[in-house]
Amino acid sequence: MAKEPTPLSTREDLLQRLICMQPVLRHRFRATIPADAQASMRETMEEVTASQLEALMLLHQAGSAVSMHQLAEAQAITPSSATQLVDRLVRLGLVERLREDEDRRLVRVQLSEAARQRFEEMMRLHLRSLAAVTDQLSDGDLRTLVDLLARLAQPASAEHPA
Repeated sequence: MAKEPTPLSTREDLLQRLICMQPVLRHRFRATIPADAQASMRETMEEVTASQLEALMLLHQAGSAVSMHQLAEAQAITPSSATQLVDRLVRLGLVERLREDEDRRLVRVQLSEAARQRFEEMMRLHLRSLAAVTDQLSDGDLRTLVDLLARLAQPASAEHPA
């Protein structure tokens, strides 16, 4: 007779399970993306760091040019770090700097057209991948998952108000 698995009762056990699920989920996401699309994504983003990808996502979501100050604040980095990050993205041809005519000190940044097109294709692939991986969830389960992840995404200051 098969022995029933021992219920995981401690928070540490649950956290350990969460850690173990991460590579499995990554693999499931990758498995939903066609090989040619994976190669294209790697080629497009092979030189892009996680921080740079986050900046690209912020610029894509903004839909228009963002000030360097806004970009630094959104990424919780110093203005000089934002400048270095943008310098690299400009060299890669992924973003463009725009200067205001009225105030040349004000610098805005936006995705280049080529980067926007590549990024939108990547987002379509990502959305398809998410849809495939979450297909087994009911709408209610998916809403619960998104709500829980949104809670985890809240800044630490929102968790413990002063």
